[in-house]
Amino acid sequence: MNTPSTSTATAQVKQPSAGESVYQGRSGLSLLTLLSVSLAVALTSGCSSFRQLKRSSTESRAQSKLAESPMSQLGVALPAMKSGDDRELKLIAAEQMAEHGYWNEAVDLYVEAESMAPKKPKLNEQLAPALAGVGRYTESLQRYRAMIQDDPKNVKFINNFAFTLQESGDLSGAEAEFRKAMSIDPSFENAAVNLGLLLARQQRYGEALQVLEPAIGEAAAHHNIGVIAIDSGDETTARLQFAKASSLSGVPHKSREFLIALSQSDANEIASVKN
Repeated sequence: MNTPSTSTATAQVKQPSAGESVYQGRSGLSLLTLLSVSLAVALTSGCSSFRQLKRSSTESRAQSKLAESPMSQLGVALPAMKSGDDRELKLIAAEQMAEHGYWNEAVDLYVEAESMAPKKPKLNEQLAPALAGVGRYTESLQRYRAMIQDDPKNVKFINNFAFTLQESGDLSGAEAEFRKAMSIDPSFENAAVNLGLLLARQQRYGEALQVLEPAIGEAAAHHNIGVIAIDSGDETTARLQFAKASSLSGVPHKSREFLIALSQSDANEIASVKN
């Protein structure tokens, strides 16, 4: 993301407190789960460099909200514009739409702005995540490829490209690109977290731990894998992971709550902990 990465357009999203478990679909770049500080990093930028934002569930809902929220209330006030600044106005409006998850509107405005200045650089950085936000993955991936071609060592671009591949269903391609980003910059945490979560969702738990532990710490790694295991219906693995997390220092507080709920085999209790 759409990830955002969940996550730019390059901006960091506020991270939840340690141990916070918030399940949300995205992007968005969304598909990932903000399970803890680690997932905040992963999904807030799915895309790391691009802001991972909640997308409107339906276009009619977005239109309704827009009718109630004039542009001056959707973020920073619009600056005074001179005659002939139509393109700049469209860019500002598009950014505001993207800020609030109105991806269809953002795409339309960015495309219009791009067409108004054909000799200027393409708006790939803005349109790649926005296109992913409306499920137009082929077009989004084309723009990410163009960005990477111009800047092949940019790990944020590669990470976001990988996240969008994951969203499009190309898991092997996503894994390869996350690993590519990590090979370029081993300290780039976003790619490590996204890769770890991708592996965990495929029940490749051992590999996921090897990737997550150096990036976010042992306790958080076990906790996040436990949440993913619950989401996948693998309660046996979830119990083991939460038990391990609970035995470590710096354990997210939710780990013990999940463990108690699992020991009681209470589906409603488990759901309440996730929420």
